[in-house]
Amino acid sequence: MNDPDNFSGEGGHMSSRFGRISRTSDPRRPYKVVLTHDECAETTCTFATMRDAEDYIRRNTPRPRPRSTFWDRDAPES
Repeated sequence: MNDPDNFSGEGGHMSSRFGRISRTSDPRRPYKVVLTHDECAETTCTFATMRDAEDYIRRNTPRPRPRSTFWDRDAPES
């Protein structure tokens, strides 16, 4: 597992397609991030806080494309 306090092991910015967070049974590091990559196996890293886990995912995955708002319209009045 990666050391969450040492960012050199993250594999570079945007190295993953997406990430997910799950709970672990470890009371010191109850959050586990699983990153999915295109060309290699999934990687994991544990964290003490949800915020740290979310920040790790943000640093290592691309931002989603902006959502189209074309269909976001108010309902017609009847």
